[in-house]
Amino acid sequence: MSAAFALVRAAHFLSLMTVFGASALLWQARDIRGIDETMQRVINASAWIAFVTAALWIVLVAREVGDVAVPDAGLLADITTKTYFGKVGIWRLILLLALCDSWYSIRYPGPRAIVAGAALALLGLTSHAASSGAVSLFFARAAVDAAHLLAAGFWVGGLVVLVHEVLAEPRDVPRLVALLRRFSRWGVVSVSVLVIAGALNGVFILGETPQWSGTYVTLLATKIVLAAFMVAVALVNKFSILPGLARNEAEAIDTIPLTVIAELSSAVVVLVIVGFLGVTPPMQM
Repeated sequence: MSAAFALVRAAHFLSLMTVFGASALLWQARDIRGIDETMQRVINASAWIAFVTAALWIVLVAREVGDVAVPDAGLLADITTKTYFGKVGIWRLILLLALCDSWYSIRYPGPRAIVAGAALALLGLTSHAASSGAVSLFFARAAVDAAHLLAAGFWVGGLVVLVHEVLAEPRDVPRLVALLRRFSRWGVVSVSVLVIAGALNGVFILGETPQWSGTYVTLLATKIVLAAFMVAVALVNKFSILPGLARNEAEAIDTIPLTVIAELSSAVVVLVIVGFLGVTPPMQM
């Protein structure tokens, strides 16, 4: 069940981050690029996937807590009304259901980004980082994890938009350059927050653990290596490929799809790892 649970978590992170990051970038770049039909379908489908996987997440937690194959209505009611996780989960489901209205994506990507960001940030309240250490610092740790999630969400969702753009035929290079510049500008802030908040999360979780779990540390180290690779590729895009695109160089035009796809592929793997980290105890049992 842990593997299935981890994959549900990963799918939830990916879908919700797609809605948040894509909507945020498209709102920031509304003077550059509108939302075409394909991107609209991607965002709408991601919103529904986020809602369904959030509901499944609650069911899987209830199944684990009750040690049953299929949790009944009574157990689900207890989880959602008597536990902190369940109460947060219900608020998140309300926000996620609001995201499923496609009206947002067509007219108001900004408000949709705000709603998706709120649903994403609330995950910080039920994270390993928030629950590690002194109770008095619970909300501070949750806020750090929320910042980490939002920074990752902008990056991942923005990459979804960029992949769609670089694979478009015919490719509009001037528009792509303008979009990349807008993404890069906010991406610097996103990566900075991601690195700082991620480091603090590591201290929160592992600093309070007397005996680290080998599996947890291995997963965390793999995640860090992949994230470092993503940062390296992003730097190449910003300082090498983007200037080449601005000069309309053929090599840069041919290379940008590969680097953007490599970034997004790495992000997907990172989120799968994050899914497994959430179901792996940091402390050695």
